[in-house]
Amino acid sequence: MILLLMSLLLAWTPFAQEAKDIAFDVRARENLLMGRGAATSRPYYDVVITQQPAAGVLIKLPYTKKGGKFSFDLHHRIAMTEDFGLAADVTTVVELLSGGTTSIGVYTVADTINPGQKFDETVQKTSTAEIDKYVTPLGRKTITLDIKPGPQSLSIVGQMAIITRGKTTTRIDTPGTRIAVVSNFKFQEIEAGQPLR
Repeated sequence: MILLLMSLLLAWTPFAQEAKDIAFDVRARENLLMGRGAATSRPYYDVVITQQPAAGVLIKLPYTKKGGKFSFDLHHRIAMTEDFGLAADVTTVVELLSGGTTSIGVYTVADTINPGQKFDETVQKTSTAEIDKYVTPLGRKTITLDIKPGPQSLSIVGQMAIITRGKTTTRIDTPGTRIAVVSNFKFQEIEAGQPLR
């Protein structure tokens, strides 16, 4: 009898809350597509310095009742020419905008880039321009955001990059300059169940 009662109680207890991957739209302008990963076919998008959400990497998330988690990888955008020279300390700063110009947060990736350094995946470029053949993502920082219930649009825009080589520091903050790369977008909707711990 006790076993039957416990079985019934367990059956009525809500299952632990889980997340499931759901589809979303990347609505970035076609010219922001740097290329696709040779191994994963994942798209890599350039991030430009701008305060205009429409000029950034736009992402339209679907309507959710419980909210969810959105994540992406942030990389530096570096031209690894044969004469790269000294190692460089690089800091890249991007901002996430929602609902037009409302800032969700500012995110930074900082690394030391050494001559001859390679990215962990070859990117098959969409551009055939001579300079673009040297450009590559480098470094990786995964950014994860809690998304509120309802529909939401996000835009990833660049703020600045700071490059230090020896005693020389250069700050890049000119609007329209491509300073970062984003990839590996994921959105998981929270399913019904127990509250998040």
